[in-house]
Parts: sequence; structure tokens; C-alpha cells
Amino acid sequence: MTAHGQFQGDRARTPEEEKFLKELARGIAGWPPTNPKLDSFKVFARIKPLVVILDVPGIETPDACTLQVAYWHDGPSGRTLEGEWGDSHVLDNHVYDGDGLTIIGLEEAPDTYGHFAANWMEHQLKRPVERLDWLQGGQAKESTWRLQDSGKIIARSGRSLRLPSKQPDRVLKVR
Repeated sequence: MTAHGQFQGDRARTPEEEKFLKELARGIAGWPPTNPKLDSFKVFARIKPLVVILDVPGIETPDACTLQVAYWHDGPSGRTLEGEWGDSHVLDNHVYDGDGLTIIGLEEAPDTYGHFAANWMEHQLKRPVERLDWLQGGQAKESTWRLQDSGKIIARSGRSLRLPSKQPDRVLKVR
């Protein structure tokens, strides 16, 4: 779907996926005007499950900081929905904790799953984020973005992908 006001990327493969996407779009359309629009989301239907990805606004890193939801209508465990904070790789960061979304085997309609996905993504975008910088010569040499309420690292930039061993030189509120 590529028209303005619709998701970018692939079309749904099945009527169930279409119902999921329609409800997800309806939920997103109700977000405040400062939140991302539908055409900021990308749908991947070339893989199974159906995946919807949003580059998280306000987090500028060399590698993407994304929110990803995956919907299986007829997966090995029945209907399944997962949501995760990610990067440019699809579905490689899911953990079963309070920062992600995991619904397995709930016998609800696809549009209910779309509603769950929209609510989870909206909640994630409202969470407070802070950036920790390690400076060298007054410039950030390494930075880490984390959710302030849980401490989950959602993005990194700099020379290494590990957390530097010393305390950051500055901590900035992103939102």
C-alpha cells in the first residue's frame, strides 16, 4: 500500500492480515497529531509472519531504532502477536519481558490483534527516553538511548556496541 495516508510496503496476503492491518491503521489514526502518520509504517508480507515496522521518531542513530510488530494468523501456536524494540534487522530482538508484547493462542479476531498492536505501539512511543553520552573533546564518542522507566537499551551509536564501563559524561532527556 503506497498511497498517502496508508502503510508503505507490501499488501496483506490474506483477508485475516487485511483485517489486522485495517484495525492497526484505525488505531494509529487516532494518535495525537505529533505522532507518526500511517505512511511512516512499513509492511513486510514477503516473510511469515506479517511484520509492520516504524522507525521511532526522535532517535537519530546510524542504525535504525524501530518498533516492530509481527502477526501470525495461523502460526504453529495459533494466532500470535509479538512486539519489540528493534533496529534495522527484522524480528531479532524479541524477549519475553515487560518491554515487549507477546500474545500467543488467544482466540480473538484479527482486528482485535490489530487493536492490541496499535495500543502497544502508542504506549511505547509515550515512554520516556534518555540519551547517555560518553564525550571526547566535547563531542559524543558513544551514545546509548534507553527507556527511562525500565532501563532497556533501545539504540546505540559510537565505536562499540557495548556499554562503556565508565559512567556517561552527560544524560539528556529525549522525551
